[in-house]
Amino acid sequence: MGYVFVVPGLGTVAIAGLLNVPLGTMLIFGTLIGLPTVVLTTFIYGRLLKYGLWNKDKDETGFEEMREDSPAETEEQEQQEDSSPPLYISLLPILVALFLTAFGAIAEAAGLKSPVVTFFGDPIFALFVGLLGAYLLAWRTLPNERVGEAMNEGFDATSQILLITGLGGSLGAVITETGLQDILGGFFSAEAGTPILVTILLAWLIAAVLHLAIGSISVAAITAAGILAPILDGLEVPAVVMALAIGSGALFALQVNSNFFWMFQTLLGVSTQGALKALTLVTALASVVSLVLILPLSLVL
Repeated sequence: MGYVFVVPGLGTVAIAGLLNVPLGTMLIFGTLIGLPTVVLTTFIYGRLLKYGLWNKDKDETGFEEMREDSPAETEEQEQQEDSSPPLYISLLPILVALFLTAFGAIAEAAGLKSPVVTFFGDPIFALFVGLLGAYLLAWRTLPNERVGEAMNEGFDATSQILLITGLGGSLGAVITETGLQDILGGFFSAEAGTPILVTILLAWLIAAVLHLAIGSISVAAITAAGILAPILDGLEVPAVVMALAIGSGALFALQVNSNFFWMFQTLLGVSTQGALKALTLVTALASVVSLVLILPLSLVL
């Protein structure tokens, strides 16, 4: 849910950027949809398990430890665990960034305007504060070489995010130049007789089909947002609702053409059938449940 609905999830930030939805607005409405979706999906899946969905013999494979840690490695791990800060301290960089972003959105909605509020409520500043806090925390608790490795890993992940986001934006620009947005607009526009609810369903369907075809939640979300961004001004649906619908559709049925599916299956010691039940089915449920919550939201915004 956090990946497609809550800032600073990759899919969330990318969709919001392409559709020009303020991150604070996306954070508020994404949380409003995401939390109930988690609760309802967990409840529904729990009921399915009680009715015999899971078969331990067929759905679990078990797994053996791939290697035995040497005494030196075990001692090093224990030392790192001893020096690790409490969980609430480790989460502070994320929580502070989310708090500042939410503060900016709430202040904007309440009509509070001042240079100080604008500065501290800016999402970019909030993310910078989170990054700085994470670096200082790592610097205080990890060896210098590990801090450098963590920074390199972060830059590597960031470069991929920027690349994918850039590709999604480029696709939107291509659509604008070729005039494809006019064709899509004919399907989506209210003047053509397409109700708002059907528009949302079409946006969800585009993202869902792209995910099934591509196998990546983030790429499907960014591609769908890039396709729909050029025609968004001609629709009567609020941009944040379209963003939520795209995120919901991009989550649908994470399955066998996704790298994460096989990581999930291998690392958790379940069979392919078990992964289909524990991952594909659950993400499909969450996608449909969130869509059901988004539809009535569109009627009140």
